[in-house]
Amino acid sequence: MYQVHAGDGGGIGRICGRQLSVQALHCKAGTDKKIDELCKRKVFGEKLLQYDKEGAFIVYYDETNFNLYCKRTQGRAPVGERAVVTLLPSKGANLQLQCAVSPELGLVHYAKQRGSIKMEINAAFVDDVYDAVKSHETYRIHFSGKKIVIVLDNAPAHSQTEELVQARNDLELLRLAPYSSMCNPIEGTCSRYALL
Repeated sequence: MYQVHAGDGGGIGRICGRQLSVQALHCKAGTDKKIDELCKRKVFGEKLLQYDKEGAFIVYYDETNFNLYCKRTQGRAPVGERAVVTLLPSKGANLQLQCAVSPELGLVHYAKQRGSIKMEINAAFVDDVYDAVKSHETYRIHFSGKKIVIVLDNAPAHSQTEELVQARNDLELLRLAPYSSMCNPIEGTCSRYALL
């Protein structure tokens, strides 16, 4: 059916009179998500600028885990014997660190715990951040009556935050656009902890 000539074995052949080369495949996505992501990032930026114009108190929130597991690679043993270490079957729970910062106060609130952060714990942390901001003297003097905007990412622990946080008239939760960690200043700090 097809006229195939293998050529000289150098990876080049002819099919139906066309010269073709054999190459590694390049995978291309079926849809272009880049435009959609840029639109979502623009909407996020416009909302953030609008809250800033309104004089809202903006808080950036993120969490990270810190792996406490430590395994030795070298040990001491008498000459002629093997250095042996007994390992537990599990590496144990990670240390989770939640932080909220603002340009006006710096560190607003933080919490640490062992194990994963569940949605209820995340919602309680957001409530604690709100209470910490409201009780701070800087908020009472310069931002009284203004909204508190908490910027958070799209982590799985945040998936139901809006439903679980106590309803308040002066609290807004603003989600980052996908792949927009550069828009949340605390993301860089938390990513440094993850590298330790």
